[in-house]
Amino acid sequence: MSCNQTESGALTALFREVVLVLGGVFAVRATDDETVRQVAAGLERAWRRAQSKARPTSDGPTVPHPAIAALLRLTTEEDQA
Repeated sequence: MSCNQTESGALTALFREVVLVLGGVFAVRATDDETVRQVAAGLERAWRRAQSKARPTSDGPTVPHPAIAALLRLTTEEDQA
């Protein structure tokens, strides 16, 4: 098994876990259908970008929720390690 296959499997497993966590939160918090659809569409775009190695596109600067910003800092720390 190549390193790329191992990384791809790890990415797939992580993505699945993220989807399951969000699905659990949505189920427990009785989130409206439109929010679930928007999050699912965003996750699908992220998955397709990751699979195609395409650069993400942006509609302009946005300020994430502080909890999301903290999670994004984890990826920044990983990139710098």
